[in-house]
Amino acid sequence: MKWLARVMVILIIILGWPSFCYARDDTISWTPEELAFMEEHPVIRLGIDPKFVPFEFFDKDGTYQGITSDYLEIISEKTGLEMVVTPGLTWTEAYEKALHGEVDMLPAVSKTPAREQYFLFSEPYYYFKRVIVVRDSTQGISSLEDLFGQTVAVQKNSSHHSYLADYPQLNLSLYDSVEAALTAVADGSETAFVGNLATTNYLINSTGLTNLKYVAFEAEKQQGLYFAVRNDWPVLIGIIDKTLATITPEERIAINSKWVGADVEPDYGPVYQVVMMVSGVIILIWLVSIYWILRLRREIDTRKKIQSDLEIARQEAEAANTIKSSFLARMSHEIRTPLNAITGMAYLVKKTQVTLTQKMYLDRITQSANTMLSIINDILDFSKIEAGKIELERVSFNLDQVIQDVINIVSYKIEEQRIGFKLTKDPKIPNCYFGDAKRIEQILLNLINNATKFTNTGEVSLDIRLVARESNYYHLAFTVRDTGIGMTDEQIKNLFEPFAQGDASINRRFGGTGLGLSIVKSLVDMMKGEIEVYSTAGEGSTFIVELSLEKDQQSEQEYQQQVSSLYFNDIKTLVLEKTGSNMNIIDSYLGAFGMHCELTTSSVSAINMLELENGKFTEPFDLLILDYDTPSGGGFKFVEMIQENKKILKNPKVIMLLPMMREDLFDQLDTQGVDIGIGKPIIPSVLYNGILEIFRTKAIVANQEFKQETINKDILDNNYGILVVEDNKTNQLIAKSLLKPVGFRVWLGNDGQEGVELFKAHRSDIDLILMDLHMPVLNGYEASEQIRTLSADIPIVAMTADVIEGVKEKCESCGIHHYISKPFDPEQFVETISKIISVETATSKESKHPDSDQNKERADGVAVLDRAEGLRYMGNNQALYQEVLAAYFTENQEVVEKLALAIKNRRYQEAAQMVHKVKSSSGSIGARKLFEVAKALQKALESCDEREIASLHPAFSQAMKQLLTTIKSDEEQSG
Repeated sequence: MKWLARVMVILIIILGWPSFCYARDDTISWTPEELAFMEEHPVIRLGIDPKFVPFEFFDKDGTYQGITSDYLEIISEKTGLEMVVTPGLTWTEAYEKALHGEVDMLPAVSKTPAREQYFLFSEPYYYFKRVIVVRDSTQGISSLEDLFGQTVAVQKNSSHHSYLADYPQLNLSLYDSVEAALTAVADGSETAFVGNLATTNYLINSTGLTNLKYVAFEAEKQQGLYFAVRNDWPVLIGIIDKTLATITPEERIAINSKWVGADVEPDYGPVYQVVMMVSGVIILIWLVSIYWILRLRREIDTRKKIQSDLEIARQEAEAANTIKSSFLARMSHEIRTPLNAITGMAYLVKKTQVTLTQKMYLDRITQSANTMLSIINDILDFSKIEAGKIELERVSFNLDQVIQDVINIVSYKIEEQRIGFKLTKDPKIPNCYFGDAKRIEQILLNLINNATKFTNTGEVSLDIRLVARESNYYHLAFTVRDTGIGMTDEQIKNLFEPFAQGDASINRRFGGTGLGLSIVKSLVDMMKGEIEVYSTAGEGSTFIVELSLEKDQQSEQEYQQQVSSLYFNDIKTLVLEKTGSNMNIIDSYLGAFGMHCELTTSSVSAINMLELENGKFTEPFDLLILDYDTPSGGGFKFVEMIQENKKILKNPKVIMLLPMMREDLFDQLDTQGVDIGIGKPIIPSVLYNGILEIFRTKAIVANQEFKQETINKDILDNNYGILVVEDNKTNQLIAKSLLKPVGFRVWLGNDGQEGVELFKAHRSDIDLILMDLHMPVLNGYEASEQIRTLSADIPIVAMTADVIEGVKEKCESCGIHHYISKPFDPEQFVETISKIISVETATSKESKHPDSDQNKERADGVAVLDRAEGLRYMGNNQALYQEVLAAYFTENQEVVEKLALAIKNRRYQEAAQMVHKVKSSSGSIGARKLFEVAKALQKALESCDEREIASLHPAFSQAMKQLLTTIKSDEEQSG
């Protein structure tokens, strides 16, 4: 039985582990501190458990005996310390005295976290384990599992009682003493007993119960015995550990054999398991070998057939993929085309004389069309994700604008569900980042839409906070919470599987494709972020998305310069909001703007504050931010009360926070004396813009101002011609209605052949072609190829609903180098066309109009001074714009010379400051070319890149001279 010998060796190693760790020569080397301690404390008072056999107890003669007693005897011999047992104490009394310092040491205890608060513990000096005790005649019990369903005897309130209580399959029979439980097993009253091997063996030998045997079983790790010393005697612990380290393995075995001499029936279970595993592996290898031998014999005969089958399968897969791509392309085209008509017509109607409410309704139409488009995009995105063909953009974006767009889209659904929506964004988080804004918007949209869908009562909330910052990267947590139906753990496991919705009833009750969260998970993984889900069935769910975003330093700096305006510090503000959480959010936003405000939830209190601070003795309030639903009679009634109150000498400006989807209230702002209405939930940048515009704007509609035209006036003055080749009459009308009002001449072709003929007839007048790809007679690809034989330079822009991989490549091969997807944003559509024309046709237009004033002011196809853009920055105030241009001319006349001197003397930081100042002011007046050159030169100067400085400095000087000449020429003409 070699394995039994190995077990004994392992047991000896385990028992002697402390000795191996601390073993030294028999002569113990004591420190001066330890010698002094033994001199001062020659007697150590012990507190023992008088019934803890065989570890420590009193025999019939009253003598202290047991395993612990033998170890203490060795310690006394080696140290000279006298170990004195305090007599007449129960274990409970001894423990209490030890806690109060009346006993110096407890020699036989287990270590627990609770005891470690009061005592210092030595290294363990003895290990023991649990065993099962049964009668000799009992068979078939080799583990605890064999006792499942039976009654097991155990000592009450012992550690074994606690251990067995974790097995509900066992029926426990409790006894006050181990001896009573063993007697019950011996006389057949009980089937088995579980207890301590050492204690059990000692009692069996002392009571003469000879018809019992032990069964070892795999329980938890062995328990240890320790010496516990009062916590103000750490030196004594060192003395004990040093002494224990000198006790040899032979001495330990002798002590153990003296008190524990049990014959334990070995546990063959692990051996059987190993034998079965080895046998199974051998059989598996044998079977696999036979299989591969047979497989190899057949391989030669079947190789040609397999190759043939693979070729057929490949062809079928390619055909299926072609069909799938064709189906997706056709589906996308057929749906996107009418969607383009819906969004385009809504835009055109919005540009007519309609009321504010009608504009909001038109916005809802556009948003609903976008929602339908998002479903199509979900399917296409999922297809692209499966194929690994989605690429993330890295562009500068404004986080508040992303949130604003998300809220605009989800607000209708939230209002339809009649639930609340709360937005919380840490105002200290930067606003401008680099990343893929559309994908972040897609993630938030899917999460909020999902939360809204499953929430019938309560609210949905979006919380944005900073988790950590690493250099220029901000780790943001986007948390979407709802009070909806929640999910079980089983549903959460399948949550991110495509087309999965927890169970079949979810789809029947709530609808949906089941792709949203799968796409969210894929996009988050692509952005190297993390997503976590917490949910309780019937209570709601929480989704947390963590993304790392790089801050756009320049854009954020410009934004913060606006926010930190001293003007805000002088605005005395009163906030009336019934909800404490919303009031705190507003307070944090205003604080970030540098404003101080008074807060109240009571209409009466607000009236009193306005009456008290009326301007006689204290400054009156400049601004009142009022929640429409807070006053009992409504916000408009409250504003009327303020205006009629004679005690309020100066009425504050009023910003009213309006409920979601209450477009009718916006039409009443003018008549009710409200300066600005802002739709909830509140976004920091919207509130900021509202305060800025309070004297110029009457409403910030649905959290978003309508965009102004962004068309370069210099481009439109050239009266460029555009050929629109499109078979859909509605799309023709939209394109014509968008292009003609801003100055383009438009020709319309109904198919590719007609487009080619129109180009031949008006070739000298056409500067750009908008080409649909799918048309009768001649499609867009074929028409473009024919046009390219006539002109290699004319810009051709694909205007199509196809978004499938491969379309752009096919366009390039046919000479189409620009691409606009349907449905398109009308303003973006016109702006894109203008940019293409400005780049592609500037040279040809110069040859057509060599003496035009515009060409004198152009360099490399970019306007020296974009007056239309500059006017927009000045609020379309022509007089103010001329005044600013005059000041700019005066301020920058010597910049070129001063900059040249600073660069010559290598004072790059000084030069960077000069260029930075020019860059900021140039952007504000519409000097786009100088702005771009200045931005690049500033970066080169700050990094001391002399090669870039040498390249950019002449371009900067030339652009500045051209700009000053243009401004002077304008001034002379106007004079």
